[in-house]
Amino acid sequence: MKNLVLMTFIVAPLAMADPFQPKNIPAESQWYLHGDLTGLRKTNTGGFLLDQIRKGEADTIIDIETLFGFDLLEDLTDITLFGTGKADEIAITLSGEFARAQLEEVIVQAEGYNSTTYGTTKIHSWKDNDRTQHAGFHDNNTVIISQKKGLLKLALDVLAGKTPGLKADLTPPSEEPVVVAYANIQKIKIPLDEGSHIIRKADSILRTLAEKQTRLAANLVIKTGSENMAKRMMHALAGLVSLSELADKNIEGLDILHNGQTSGKIMTMTMSLPAANAFALISKLK
Repeated sequence: MKNLVLMTFIVAPLAMADPFQPKNIPAESQWYLHGDLTGLRKTNTGGFLLDQIRKGEADTIIDIETLFGFDLLEDLTDITLFGTGKADEIAITLSGEFARAQLEEVIVQAEGYNSTTYGTTKIHSWKDNDRTQHAGFHDNNTVIISQKKGLLKLALDVLAGKTPGLKADLTPPSEEPVVVAYANIQKIKIPLDEGSHIIRKADSILRTLAEKQTRLAANLVIKTGSENMAKRMMHALAGLVSLSELADKNIEGLDILHNGQTSGKIMTMTMSLPAANAFALISKLK
């Protein structure tokens, strides 16, 4: 189960999404990750990854379908994770063809279950490994889950149009991104590891992935505090990419293309490689 959940979050971003609208999540969000699983199933990359999951987690997929009444890999259409920047203030929105009644029957039987009403929405609460989880349906095809009931209520209000959502300060460079991931760097905690000192100099970051023809393309957009910082960051990241190509045996010899540019305080970098190379790299790193 643990591996399946991990792969789900890897796969979810690799989806050909309807353009993601930040206004559909709370304005308090400092980061988000969105993917459209319907589109994922139409891409070469998505087909490869889903096939890998089916081979490695077949029993778990069957167990989930039996218990909850939907196919994790076929019936989910969208997934959005978002948070306020605090470790425990995270929510996930799932959209798809749910068997809502069966799903709610399972939740009601969970340990420590109780329910409350927020407006016209029933909020389900239960214990999961000594942590309280909360869930509410926006409609029959959209459910929001969070450990923080307040964040869940905010998300429900945004989807209902009762309160404004997040205003984006960066927009994707690709018209059809396969992943949209955003972070307000100054408002979240970043692990202290190699390269984090560079990222910490950014104000905000937007990352997208897209499958175009036979290539998988990654776009990185970074907003900085000045034009000079944008240029310095572009050169630093380009240097790191070149160094990795020389030093990392896993990517040595791959047909990787990359270029960067700046516009005022914003830098944009694009990298791409053949989808077939991406498949081989994923298999090698498993």
